[in-house]
Order: sequence, then C-alpha cells, then structure tokens
Amino acid sequence: MSNHVGFIYILVVVITLLFPSCKKSVDPAFLTTSYPASVEKIIVTKCATAGCHNDKSYQNAANLNLSDWNKMLEGGVSGAVVIPFSPNQSSLMQFINTYDDLGIKASPTMPINEAPLSRDEVLTIRNWIKEGCPSKDGEIPFASNSTSRGKAYISNQGCDNVSVIDAETKLVMRYVKVGKDETQIEVPHCLRVSPDSKYWYVCFTNGSYVQKFDANADTLVSEVNIGAGSWNILKISPDSKNAFVSDFSNNGKLVELDLNTMTIKSTLAGSGLFSFPHGVAYTKTKDTLYITAQYGNMIYRVIPSIPQIDQLSIQKGVAPVTTPQLLDPHEIVMSPDYSRYFITCQASNELRVMDATADTLLRVVPMGLYPLEFAISPKKNLLFVCNQEDNNPIYPQFKGSIYVVDMSSFIVVKKIYEKFYQPHGIVVDDKRGLLYVSSRNADPTGPAPHHLSECNGRNGFFHVIDINTWKLVKPTSELSVDSYSMDVRE
Repeated sequence: MSNHVGFIYILVVVITLLFPSCKKSVDPAFLTTSYPASVEKIIVTKCATAGCHNDKSYQNAANLNLSDWNKMLEGGVSGAVVIPFSPNQSSLMQFINTYDDLGIKASPTMPINEAPLSRDEVLTIRNWIKEGCPSKDGEIPFASNSTSRGKAYISNQGCDNVSVIDAETKLVMRYVKVGKDETQIEVPHCLRVSPDSKYWYVCFTNGSYVQKFDANADTLVSEVNIGAGSWNILKISPDSKNAFVSDFSNNGKLVELDLNTMTIKSTLAGSGLFSFPHGVAYTKTKDTLYITAQYGNMIYRVIPSIPQIDQLSIQKGVAPVTTPQLLDPHEIVMSPDYSRYFITCQASNELRVMDATADTLLRVVPMGLYPLEFAISPKKNLLFVCNQEDNNPIYPQFKGSIYVVDMSSFIVVKKIYEKFYQPHGIVVDDKRGLLYVSSRNADPTGPAPHHLSECNGRNGFFHVIDINTWKLVKPTSELSVDSYSMDVRE
C-alpha cells in the first residue's frame, strides 16, 4: 500500500485502541449530571458509558471524561472538546457528526463501534454548543468574572479567527471571528492587548483594517481602514492611546493611529523611505521609535513629530544596507528599563544587544535556527526568544526551541525543547509565572492534527510552561490553522 494509505490505516488502528469498543451500560453514578436534560440523555447513554468516557475508563479514551458537565470542560488529550458558541471548532461535535450539512465530520465516528447518533441527536448537541454549552442551571462556561479573568489570545492566520485561552484552566474558552471581508482570508498577523488590558487589536497582512475588540466580552467595538498594505506589526503606546502599524513592503510605510477614536493620526510614506519595515519599539521618551528593516543589517530611528528618519547599522564598522541574507533583523524589543534593546536576526541566527543611549552594539548572542519573536519576564529579568526552525535534540521529529536569556549578563541560561512545531507566538504571564508558546505547524511534515478545521490547512497548537520550575503545565492543545501571534491579559 502507499505511504499515505498506510499512515491512515495506522492512525485508525491507534485511535481504535484509544477508544475500545464501548458497551451501552450506564454507570449509575452518572444518572444525575449538570448537563441540560436533552443533552444529558444523549451523552449519558451514548458517550459516558462503560469502557468509554466515564470516570472508570476515560484515561483509555483520549483522557476525555464526559460523565458530567464540569468534567467535560476539562477537555481531553488535545485540549478543549467543546468551545462555547463555536460548534465548528468543537471536536466533540466533529466526531459525532455524520451529516454533511451539519458541519465538519471527523473519524472515527463516535460512539466507537456503535450506531451513529441520529440527526436529531446531532442537532441537539450542535444547538447546545451554539447556545454556549450551558449547564442545566443555565451557566455558560467561562462567562463569570469577565472584567478580571486572565486570558491569552492567539491569532490563527489561516482561518481569520482568534483563540481565547482561559488563564486558570489553560483551555480554549472562545473563538472570535476577525476580519472585514467574508470572501477571503485576510490573515490576522499581529495581535496585541493594550497595556491597560481593556482592549485587544489585530492587523492583517491581506486586509486593510485594524480592528479593536473589548477584552471583557471579546467583541468587536471599532475598526479603521488604514489602506492597502502588508500590515505586520502593531505596537501600542504605553498609555494605550496610540499605536503604530508597519507595512511590510519593499516601499513600506508606517501608520500612526489614535486608538480612542480609531482614526489615522499620521502616515509616514514615500519612495525609498522604508524598506520592508517590520518590528517596532518605543524609546523611554515615547517620542522616538526603532523599526527593523527586515533585510540587511540596519534599523530605522524615527521621530514622527518632525518627521526624522535615520538609518542605523547594527553591525560594527559596516554601513547600513538592505542586502538580504546579511543579518536580516526581524523583531525588536526594549529592556524594561529602556537602557538597551534586543534584535533577533533571522539570517545570522543571532540576538543583537544594543545600547539605547548611544545606539551601539553591546553583544552578539548566538541563537537557534531562525530566531523571530520575543517575550519578556520583568519579574525574572529574562528574555525569551523563539527559534522557529531549530532542530530539537530531545524530540527529533519536532521542530523549534525557546532560548532564555538573562537580560543583565546576556547569557543563555536555558534552552527549552518541547514538542513544538514551528513555534512562533510567545508571551509571558508574569502574574502566574507562565510562558505560552504557539506552534504554527504549517509544514506538511509536522504532526497530524487531531481534528479538522473549517478552513483549509493544518491546525496549530500551544503549550504552557511554568517558568519557576520549567515544567510543562499544559501539553499540546490544538488550535485552528497557522497559529501565529500571541498576547496575554494578566
């Protein structure tokens, strides 16, 4: 048989072993649950049965316990199985569905080795998820404490949606549709939470809008058309009032936004003014910006109020140029005290440390393969660098690493190798001592997704790591397609 057919056969055998043949006998302990009556009737008699998803056997059934509403919310081996209000993103719905017009179908059909659910039963589950998966008392998961609930946000480039993760359970609690044009994928490239934690914003590489969402309700509140461009990075001012957005183009531009009114304040553009501008950082005085030129060995120093734009080489003794495959500075971030700034160089596989007072090179720190994004823990004075294509010596079939750098000594103090695959999004929740890492999994040789997405492409996933113990506190949890940019509301 072909390799492809052989792989499918092996996968089905493995899944069958994970989900042994289930008998229809009902455990008496499950006769009273927190499910609504109509849902309880289906799940108790068809799913939480002996040998399947009940207290006694769930560990051999993808670690998914469906014996009660609260236990269902704990999810299984691939993360949350129901996402309130999002039946198409809920793997439980996918695995019980056998009807083309009711959404995505996944295999093997559940309940395993039993008759499929009837259309009415599938519709009951689908409608229940669409209504928010309420308990029998009407409680909606993750709906309480909306003003204080900690969350992580991950943009999914291939599906124009954002995964919202509950900080306490580390489970996906919502999916939020983003983008303006329903006819095409606009590619939500950069997502940022405002420093005041009231809003989150997203820009698109294949769209012309910046969108603003309320961080309590995760609903769209405003948007602004900033024109055509490959909008890559959105940098919010420390007072949450303004933002700059970079257009990653050969003759790129920089747009300044008033975030209160969601209007354009200024645009810096002109022939030869910017070459592929990408990363953006504010200086301590907030009146000056540093912007990376993606290709070459230089960054821009910009004073928007004048305007003044200077080219600065980050290579000692070498004039600033935009020649590809030299250093290729990608992202830039200031140290918490603004005394220095750090730049990832994706061509030379380096971290470059610059003195912010003199704009001179302090140190070159070797990184893994293809260093891109940053995260900072001010509490621990640590800088985390995501190396998207790095080899993994612990799990050779996986790809990518996180280097941890002491921001005082500039020494790599830790290298994190988990079951990443093309990790890109990275953020620290300093309040809880957690590091979130999202993996794109865009390479077709990466791990096969557990379930499908409503968009074409391969699902990404995320991990959560305790930065006090360096232990994994949340293993691989699946997301949507091409999970890319990440931020957190502590």
